[in-house]
Formats: sequence, C-alpha cells, structure tokens
Amino acid sequence: MSAPWKKLLISFHGFLFLHCQTELSGCRISSQGTGIPLYFYPNSVRFLEMGSIIKGFMELAEQVGNFFEVGNTIWGLIGNHWELPRGIDRNVNNLKRKGEQLKGQKEDTTSRIRAELRPRKKVKKEVKLWLENVDRIDGEISNLESKVGASSFFSRGFLVKDVCKKGEEVDELIEKGGFSDALVVDDFSRIGQVLPTSSLVVGIIELKRDEILRCVRTNDDVWKIGVYGMPGVGKTSVVKLVNNELVNNSNEFDTVVWVTVSSKCSVVELQNKIAGAMNAVIPEDEDETLRAGMLSEILSKRGKFALILDDVRERFSLEAVGIPEPSADNGSKIVLTTRSMDVCRRMDCQEIKMDPLPGVDAWTLFSDKVGQDVLNSADLLPVARSIAEHCGGLPLLIVTVASSMRGEDSLPIWRYTLEELKRNTPGISDAKNMIRRQLRFSYDRLKDPRIRNCVLACASCREDSGILKEQLIGDWIGKGFISDVDKGQVIVRTLVDNCLLENVGNERVRMHDLVRDMAELINHELYES
Repeated sequence: MSAPWKKLLISFHGFLFLHCQTELSGCRISSQGTGIPLYFYPNSVRFLEMGSIIKGFMELAEQVGNFFEVGNTIWGLIGNHWELPRGIDRNVNNLKRKGEQLKGQKEDTTSRIRAELRPRKKVKKEVKLWLENVDRIDGEISNLESKVGASSFFSRGFLVKDVCKKGEEVDELIEKGGFSDALVVDDFSRIGQVLPTSSLVVGIIELKRDEILRCVRTNDDVWKIGVYGMPGVGKTSVVKLVNNELVNNSNEFDTVVWVTVSSKCSVVELQNKIAGAMNAVIPEDEDETLRAGMLSEILSKRGKFALILDDVRERFSLEAVGIPEPSADNGSKIVLTTRSMDVCRRMDCQEIKMDPLPGVDAWTLFSDKVGQDVLNSADLLPVARSIAEHCGGLPLLIVTVASSMRGEDSLPIWRYTLEELKRNTPGISDAKNMIRRQLRFSYDRLKDPRIRNCVLACASCREDSGILKEQLIGDWIGKGFISDVDKGQVIVRTLVDNCLLENVGNERVRMHDLVRDMAELINHELYES
C-alpha cells in the first residue's frame, strides 16, 4: 500500500479511539475472553467489535488503492497509444496521395533498370531493397486504410500514430528513391560470353534457332538437344545465335558456357575447357575422377546452367567429365552440335537436323554476300545463279564462294568459277571431301603467292579459341612470307573477308576445320611434288 493511504488509516484509527473515549461515557468495557475490547452502549443492544471495523476498513482502503494504481497503469498504457482522432481521415488521404507518388517513382525506376540492365550486369542491392520496401509499404497503406474505415471513434484513436508513422516512412522512401547514379553494377557471378556471328541469318537459320530455343526454354521434357548435319551446313552458326540469345536474356540461366570440343579432345582437355570458360581452375595433378567431382561442384554452385558443346565427334560420359545431368531439379540444359545423328542418340538428345538451305534462302545469302552491284549485270546473273545452285545449299560454301566473287565483273572469270565447281563436284560421295575440294577455288583465286603461303601456314594453328592476330602475323614475318606488320594486318583482313579465316573476338581469328583440311591437302600436294 502507498504511503498516503497508510497515513490516512492511522489518522482514522486515532480519531475513532478518541471519539469512543469522549462520547461513549458510562459504557462497560469487557474482553469477553477474546482480548478485543468491546464498547457497550447502555440504551442499545448493538455491540461493535472495534478490531474488525479497523481491519475491514484497512482492507477496503487497500483495495481502493490498488484499484487506483491499476487505473493509473491502464491509463498510462492507453495514453501512450491513443490520441484524439481529429483529422485522421485527412491524414489517411494524404498518406494515399504519397503512396501514389511512391508508386509512380517505382515505375520510373523500373523503366530505368530495364534500360540499364545488360548481360553481366545486375541491379544494385540498395535499389532491390528499395523496390522491396515500396512493395511492402504499398500493402501496409491499403491495410491501414481499411482499418481506419472500419473502426469506431475509440479504436481510431489507436490508429492516429500508425497513420503518421506510415506517412514518415513513405516520405523517407520517396527521398531515398531519387537515385542519381546508375541502378546496375557489374555482375561477376554470371558467366557467359556473346559470340561474334557471321551473316548467315536467313529464313531457315532463324527457324532452326527458334526451334532450339523453344526446346531450351519451354520444353520441360527435353534436357539435352543435339543439332546434327553435314559439314558446312551452319550448325555452329545457329548455336552461336542461341548462345547470344541466352546470354543477353539474363533471367534464364545463371551460367552460359560455350566450349568447342572437336576431334581428339580427351576428358582432361574437356574438363579444362569447361572450367576455363567459367574462370575456374582444376588442379592438373589430380586424377580424372577427382577432377570430375571438382568440375561438377563448380557447375552446381553456378546455379542453373546452359552448356553448349560445339563439334562433338564422339559420344562421351557426362559423369566421367563432371557435368551434372540436366534435370527438372537443377533446370539446366545441354546443347551440342555434331556431324552424326548417332552421337545425338547415344547422348540421349532431342535431335534437331540442320538441312542445306532451300533454293530461295541459298540465293538470298549468296546475293547478300556477292553484292547487288554484281547482280545488276544481265550477263552475270544467270552464271551467278548457277554457281549458287552448285554450292549445294551449304552456308559455309555459299558465303566463301560469294565473298571471293564480290566486286568481280568479268564474265569469263565467273564462267571459269562455275566450271571449276562443276568439275570438282561429280564423283565425290563424301560430303566433307566435296566441301574441302569446293573450297579449294577460293584459295586458287588468291593472286598474291605471299597470301597463299599465309593461308597454308594457318593450317598449323589448331587452337579452337583462335590465335592472336599479332601472333599470327609474327609467325608469317618469321617465315619470310611478309616483311612488316601493316602488310600482315591487310592479309588478315583479306582472309577474313574471303571467309578463309573467321573472327572469334578479342583480336583472335581461327580457321574453320574444313578450310584447314583444304589447306593441309594443298600442303600435302606441294610436299609430294
């Protein structure tokens, strides 16, 4: 009991005792064996037990004191959360207006993100957190508005501070949302490289690209896609387009890996190529099984991956290499190109065949590469169409032949080229040999013997990732084919323009294996002669 209440009870006890002494004269006092004094009034039959009165009063006073203490506590609690709800409707309307302003700011920020987001870029963490908070507070504003609308006068008093606090949060978000710097940063966790592509994109190539992408993106029953077809038919070109599409769309795969397999690629070499494409290193001194485990762990930690394996010559075990089997659990996909349908089947792939270009597409591609100026000649046009037909619908051959004839306006040369194509075609059943021999005339058309020597020297460059132009030119200078770097740069450009070399990016060029086969055949002939 508090001190004031105790003082009150003591004062009351003293007053009552004195009053009994002075006013109840003539009374008889007796303990009646209880030890508690009794005051007897002569003219009354009532007896009053003084101790019980005092005790009862003290208990009552204590209960009253406790009641007031509880009351004070309750009021203290209510007072901290309840306010007179005057103007709360106006405050709610202001809050809704600020919420609409915040949503407009979010839309502008989202548009900026779409404009800035590129491959290997990601949204800044502070921007992502801001967007999440905007979404959260939008729901809280709607919820608070509903509560105010459905509440009574008394319960509204508990919502006054909530409305004010929410308004302060919205003001803070509006202030923070005025991002003056870029909204994205480099994302070094994403793996993938856009590849240079040749201009082989005609109707049938686009259709094949879209067919492969449908299998990669939407077909949950297909996890491995095998693209097969004869040499030079455009398999690599079409999967390069697929690669670039997946890299540019950053929401589909965390990792997009391109690896050129080619012939005589051992398990260790393939492991190194895949790891290198992800900027990872596997110790060389470990055996294949341990290396496979390391590679599998690296790929698994990269998240959802798309692995593109170009020019697979033979069936191999994914497990032995360390490639996790694509499945619904990991969402990953494998795309491979091969010359053999049997490889597709043995690798358990969805088979997609690359056929030679139909006549219309073949002519469109040839026309694009040879140039419209040449085709404006009525005399050259029939010969040009015959040459395009003898290319057999093979994009590699069409581009090579057409590029070599670009700018040529001599009818006899066009007729000679046609006769060469006709002479090399009959009796060759093997498609690879046919293409190799068909490519020979592009080499023969190089009038400068120094350039021819440079082509033949490229046959020894077997790097799938290409060779530095500077290194290649240095090799030519060392062998005495040319005397200066500038001449080497001109020759590199000439060979690229004639499709005897192809750019692979990062100042590197490579020789297509069919062109290399042709160069090796010529080297062999020169050696024998």
